[in-house]
Amino acid sequence: MEHKAGDKLFIGYAGKKLSIVNKQTGEITEVEFFVAIVGASQYTYAEASPSQQK
Repeated sequence: MEHKAGDKLFIGYAGKKLSIVNKQTGEITEVEFFVAIVGASQYTYAEASPSQQK
């Protein structure tokens, strides 16, 4: 697919929750995985966050 520059930004939360393990304490924390992709350049941004809340 071809997209005009600056025309589209695809965003969303991906798949199931992931887990982060604290190596020092062994504590497991579930996180949501946010992904944004710019259509024309296909540059990708991804970030893990505790929830989908603000």
